Amino acid sequence: MRKERGKWSRAGLFMFVLAVMALTVMVAGKSWADPELNYHGQFRINYYTDSRSDTSTFGDENAAAARLRFRPTFDVKINEDISTHLQMNIGHIKENTSNARTNNGGDPAFGLRHAVIQAKLADGVTGVAGLVPISDKFGDTLFSGDWDFNPLAVAFLFDAGGINFRLGTAKLLENSENDTQETTKNKDDLDAYVFDADMGGFGASVYYLDIQKGATSLGTATLTLYGVRYAGDLGGVKLNAFVIGSALDESDAKVKSSGYAAKLEAKVPVSGMTLGGMVIYASGDKKFGSTTDTASAFITPMSLIGHHGYWGYTGKLNIQGPTDTGIDDPVNIDGGSYGNANLGRGLTTAQVNLDIPVNDKFSAYVAGGWFQSNDAPSGSSKDIGVDVYVQGKYKIGPSLNLEFGVDHAALGAGSHMTVAADKARTITTAFSRLQLEY
Repeated sequence: MRKERGKWSRAGLFMFVLAVMALTVMVAGKSWADPELNYHGQFRINYYTDSRSDTSTFGDENAAAARLRFRPTFDVKINEDISTHLQMNIGHIKENTSNARTNNGGDPAFGLRHAVIQAKLADGVTGVAGLVPISDKFGDTLFSGDWDFNPLAVAFLFDAGGINFRLGTAKLLENSENDTQETTKNKDDLDAYVFDADMGGFGASVYYLDIQKGATSLGTATLTLYGVRYAGDLGGVKLNAFVIGSALDESDAKVKSSGYAAKLEAKVPVSGMTLGGMVIYASGDKKFGSTTDTASAFITPMSLIGHHGYWGYTGKLNIQGPTDTGIDDPVNIDGGSYGNANLGRGLTTAQVNLDIPVNDKFSAYVAGGWFQSNDAPSGSSKDIGVDVYVQGKYKIGPSLNLEFGVDHAALGAGSHMTVAADKARTITTAFSRLQLEY
């Protein structure tokens, strides 16, 4: 027999169905008019090459490739109350000899990224449903719509007493309905619940993940995140800060972890330029994964589902748009990377950047960051590395830009890319991106 769902999963399913029914009934009662179509999108071509210092770890050949991505987008305004948003993703194409159709061994070249219906349900109340791009309210450190966090979701946006609220539920993974044998399950459900409240630059959030056995590398588990934040202008200085707590409870293996993260960021105008600085701390614990001790490690949803985000300033240990390629090797604030190497070790990072507008056609961007784990197993280094990023941007025409530059990462012996051999290495990435956003 199929294992019974927990209360949260049942409640989540009920909320989801009820919300969809409510949206359907309310939308059906609206008057329809001639729709207004807005077609826009993004077209880009990336080229990159990676020079790696140690062949025993990285192999004999350096990486180099060119990639294309096209995201046609259609926004349809049905009337003043109802609209839809649809975005496709076409790209990462390798088979180009005749018709570029598939990506060998990977995702299809053509995919659906966003599919959203939005409706005004009452004064100050908006409902959205579909494949919805969702980002956290903490600077994309937990989950990021820009990084393809686009689950099947229902959400309500409303204000009350001058406070803006977001309340929603999302289905991140769903098991096959016909998979009834516990021993043969491949994937099971993963549900998320989102609550945000914001007023005057201050905000608070609670995010909850209900993880069923087989959905991730964890067994049956729950992850709760709760935090407060501030974003505002103080005497010409733009401030951004947060404090977040996390609680992971994996009931099958009896793995528990409770940690916290904090951020302080400031951006200051300097002689026509903008100087930014940021410090982030997320607790780590080498005991993470223990079945007898509760670890003090901060864990993000992003690591559990294999995602990352654009939360930092650099281009290798974090990601910028032009380095969002097949060779990016970012680390999340919980220490997790691709494959979750170093997950639970936490992170301390200090980063600076400088935006330099040279003239109407050209601008430059320079950034540097230092990354270190907060705890590591005995005999392992905490040193993740130093990352330096330099980028130029040339405006070819309206909405058409050429970005190019180099990123150099001096990886420490504790990096997720070097931990097996436990010695320092370097990676230098040269990149370019031709991008049209229209």
